[in-house]
Amino acid sequence: MSSRNNQSGFSIVEIVIALAVVVLIGFLGYTAFNRMQENQAANSSQADQQSPVANDVKTAPSINSTSDLNEAERTLDQTDPSGSNNTDANQLDNELSAF
Repeated sequence: MSSRNNQSGFSIVEIVIALAVVVLIGFLGYTAFNRMQENQAANSSQADQQSPVANDVKTAPSINSTSDLNEAERTLDQTDPSGSNNTDANQLDNELSAF
């Protein structure tokens, strides 16, 4: 009977241990990634609540026609009836004439 002393490869125990380590590292990375996303979502919603102007900018439609420019100018006049925002109104007029 010859015995085999020079075995090559990994034993099943070594493979199971390596697989367990990989799964554990993956689970820790997954939970850390989810926690980071939740923190970013919480910070984003906090910033949205503190800055209503930021919400207007995020949801502002793009200007594709002269009617969109006119509507933007009317909105600007309604939000600032004192006229202190004249530079924005002048810019809208310039864009309207250039359009």
